[in-house]
Amino acid sequence: MRKHIVLIALAFMLSLAIWMQFVTSQVQANIISADVDIHPNALQLKEGGCGNWITAHIDLPQDYDVNDIDISSVTLEVMGGHVSVSKYVVEGSVLMVKFDRAMVISFLWSMVGHMSPRVKYEATLTVVGNLYDGDAFEGSDTIEVFYTHI
Repeated sequence: MRKHIVLIALAFMLSLAIWMQFVTSQVQANIISADVDIHPNALQLKEGGCGNWITAHIDLPQDYDVNDIDISSVTLEVMGGHVSVSKYVVEGSVLMVKFDRAMVISFLWSMVGHMSPRVKYEATLTVVGNLYDGDAFEGSDTIEVFYTHI
């Protein structure tokens, strides 16, 4: 009798595990590939720098609308760090977001230990966020990064 109870319990647990895997695979949000263009295309790592912002222009595929983006979810991923949006505006079908340049540079400084002065290196910056319906989007752009040794 005990053996039957154990087998029934194991069968129930296995069924539950299979059902949970099925349900979670159905609930995963869609990840939308966005076109992202980041300016400036080249960034000198120095204090003060030129300007206050790193600007990203985000364009979603045809079936999506940038007005459906939850701005509070949008971040710029830089060398393992995340920078939140400081300013934004919708320009037609493109969302323009601005990120604090000093914060971006502070994350990029982690590259300096591996860089030679006055040599340009590439850094990939990724913009991620969510739409109000829960779908996620992401898009990347590569910029040149350099510094001048003082």
